[in-house]
Amino acid sequence: MLSRRPLERGIEAGLVASVPQVLLAKTEERLLLRRGEDADIGPRFIERLARRGRWRLREDTKWLAASAFHFGYATFWGAVYALAYRRWRPHPLLGGAALGALIYAITFPHWGGAVLSGTEPPPHRRSWRQELVLVTAALTFGLGTALLYGRPASGHDDASDRRTRVGERAS
Repeated sequence: MLSRRPLERGIEAGLVASVPQVLLAKTEERLLLRRGEDADIGPRFIERLARRGRWRLREDTKWLAASAFHFGYATFWGAVYALAYRRWRPHPLLGGAALGALIYAITFPHWGGAVLSGTEPPPHRRSWRQELVLVTAALTFGLGTALLYGRPASGHDDASDRRTRVGERAS
């Protein structure tokens, strides 16, 4: 059950949406990607940071840090979605697609964070398979976050909440 408070609700939606995002990317990895290609962006990012800092990380530490980064990132984008929703109130499909497109746009083009950090190769060096995994990961997360955020907080819709409150006042 998601919280009624918008920011908490966005954070919760982002955290929950981050799980199918990873599951889909790992499924695509197994079905589509070639030997030597993987969907493990988080661990590559952590490894890249460690190399820049001249730190040696054990494999378990790298994955733990990548998991923390993944859930922190999901929390951040869930909160961003909640704030944007309060202002624009988009339909969940539009809001989710916009969130996914924004995440992709700041992460994976040649000017994106993943490319500039050396975590991902630039688009012209990625196969269509790798590109598909990146696009679907961002889109899956965006749509998942928006759809979860749009779900009623307590298992019933806001209209029934208003009717109940109005009926209680009339009594």
